[in-house]
Amino acid sequence: MIFSQSKNLKSTQVQTDAFIKLCKNLVFGIGQPIVEIIYGIRKDTIPYLPILIWGAIFDVLLLSHLDQKMFRFLKLGWFYPQNPVAYSVYSFIGATMGFWIWGAIQTRKKTNMIQRLTEVFQETGLKSPMGKLPNFIFDKPVDELVRRLRVTNAFMSKAKFDESKDRLESSLQVYIDEISESKSSGTVDILYSHFEISKMFEMKDLKSIGKHRFLVGQTRAKTIYSSLTETPHLLIGGQTGGGKSTFLRQVITTLYCNNTDYNFTLIDMKGGLEFQLFENRDRIKVISTPNDSSSQFHVLDQLLTERFELLKVNQCKDIEEFQQKPKDQLKLPEGVKAETFKLNRNIIVIDEAAELFLAGGKINVSQVQEMTRKVIRLAAQGRAVGIHLIVATQKPDSKAISSQIKANLTGIISFPMATLGASFSILGNGRAKELPSIPGRAVWKSGLDQFEVQTAFLSPDQTKAELDKCSPLKEKSVEEATV
Repeated sequence: MIFSQSKNLKSTQVQTDAFIKLCKNLVFGIGQPIVEIIYGIRKDTIPYLPILIWGAIFDVLLLSHLDQKMFRFLKLGWFYPQNPVAYSVYSFIGATMGFWIWGAIQTRKKTNMIQRLTEVFQETGLKSPMGKLPNFIFDKPVDELVRRLRVTNAFMSKAKFDESKDRLESSLQVYIDEISESKSSGTVDILYSHFEISKMFEMKDLKSIGKHRFLVGQTRAKTIYSSLTETPHLLIGGQTGGGKSTFLRQVITTLYCNNTDYNFTLIDMKGGLEFQLFENRDRIKVISTPNDSSSQFHVLDQLLTERFELLKVNQCKDIEEFQQKPKDQLKLPEGVKAETFKLNRNIIVIDEAAELFLAGGKINVSQVQEMTRKVIRLAAQGRAVGIHLIVATQKPDSKAISSQIKANLTGIISFPMATLGASFSILGNGRAKELPSIPGRAVWKSGLDQFEVQTAFLSPDQTKAELDKCSPLKEKSVEEATV
């Protein structure tokens, strides 16, 4: 008898468990599609056209009573709703069936994703020392090409996820753009796509970029721009053939043609070969010798001092505030030239910085030390007075570029690097070493943001054509550009 009671209790427990599971499945099966539909409407990811076409077709069936005839033809006439309330519910569900089907498909995808992620995390060994796996939170579209997957971190650091990036890409058959974490919520976001970044991104409309801005590159999802107000100084790194020189040429051309109040100093210790296209143009000075570089940095150092005096006298914190002040209210410090009132932005471009900051050959130790000191000051203080540095190098280590200079170069773009050490020197991580060997492929880093991009291609012929449109070549070269 006791055995019989035990058996009955066990049977009742099994039935209860089965009922609870059925209820959960019903709630998930009905509730989750509704959640997906609401999210799809908010994010505008629902394919409205086919859904609206189906709704129109169903309305025609209702108005012509063809739906009722179809029920009778299938010998299901008894099932056709006759009660007004039941008919209203039937009409609503039928007209919105496209939404329900789409929601159900998204729900099924989510279920499959959870199962797949569990397998992938186990395969890649992405689990805590206690064997805990990350739990799925959501997988939602960011735009047409990119999705955001959020999981719990399972008490693991972001570095652990970064180490598993390649294996996750291979197992999930996706391309991961970015892995980020929220320590406060204990979650990790994985930005991914099923599509590769384009291998060629041609620059077509330079003028549309606008004042102060330049084109960084294209991700899978969007085109990234920046400006000298957001990233006042740039560091460009990469080995030969990766696209560093092309990017530098594009940025100079864009800023030059779209900002007639910008002056440029282009420094290249390899004889000025990279900057030949920019020679003999208004507002551009090309320098290719140590002595000329040293003299120019002395001029810029004095200009920095004068501009700070000008801002102080006029009680302005930076160049933007000064330029907005009415001209009749501006004051000129004693001993400062009247031309300083213009306060045009100055862009200082240093190509192959190692040639300038490493003693030996054409340049001696005292020159290096003096120029380094002045560049450190320009990098630290130049933003406020409109003096901007763009430094390009194949060797981003502390020997080639002082850490004090590098710390103030807030915008960083790195093309492929040959070693992990070089990648860590410029980005603080190994992503530049992992970049594919595609000309123009780079990693853009600004603040906490970091993206893999395909930089824009602007050929020398296109560069010359754009420069000729905005500033024809001079008949004779000038010795000094206006500062």
